[in-house]
Amino acid sequence: MQKTLLTFATLISGLALFLGADPGRFAFQYVDAGGHRLRMLIRGRGNPTVVFENGRRGSLGSPLEMWGKVQPDVSRFAQTVAYDQAGTGRSAPGPEPHDSLENARELHTALRNARVAPPYILVGHSFGGPFIRVFASLYPAEVSVLVLVDPTQEEFIRWDRARHPNDHDITEEDWKVIQASLSEAHASRIPAGIPVVLITGMGPRHLPGWMTASEKRDYATDHQMWLKFHTDWLKTVPNGQHLITEESGHGVPFTEPGLIVRVVRQMVAQVRSRP
Repeated sequence: MQKTLLTFATLISGLALFLGADPGRFAFQYVDAGGHRLRMLIRGRGNPTVVFENGRRGSLGSPLEMWGKVQPDVSRFAQTVAYDQAGTGRSAPGPEPHDSLENARELHTALRNARVAPPYILVGHSFGGPFIRVFASLYPAEVSVLVLVDPTQEEFIRWDRARHPNDHDITEEDWKVIQASLSEAHASRIPAGIPVVLITGMGPRHLPGWMTASEKRDYATDHQMWLKFHTDWLKTVPNGQHLITEESGHGVPFTEPGLIVRVVRQMVAQVRSRP
């Protein structure tokens, strides 16, 4: 499963970079994040602000264009921010190691310097899930909602690593950063009263014909455990809501952007209705 996620991350990174080579790039801002600049795309108006967090960083990270099917629609009813993490897309490299804590601090600094005020609805895909959990734990007064889009779950990664100890195309240095980030997410706490929506992609309904029977069985096993660890974690969250889709696999922002838009719209309305 982890190898599948890495392959998918590489594919969507290439696609998103291709999509980023359009005239709209001149609307980007380059914002100081504490000594280096991050590329940001800020669109729309109105609080709360919806901040999109990408998956892995660096060579396997996803640039902000991965939200290209989601951000425009959300921007019709709220202010939105998509950005490249340090060292990803067109953002400058930042301090190393770039773990969840470092990422949260850089994003917080960049939002402040871009004059994007809280409250924030944080939407994180894949490894962006642990990233936004840590951000919410560090800045609880500034976060209104977490939307986790098929997030990486630390318990699943441990299970998968124990099952396939040698089947990972990850350098030792990258693995140390991943472990640190997941440990930080595990130690973080969802602030009291913050709603959490977790979307699990259990699709696609029909697997590609080139997959062998053994690969299909492994895929099914991995996805059942992926769902289990999502469900187990969500039981620890007082205000958690679980949405399971069989129309999408891991690439929900590409295959079911409308689902994310609907969830975010509901959460924006909920935040605005509060006293």
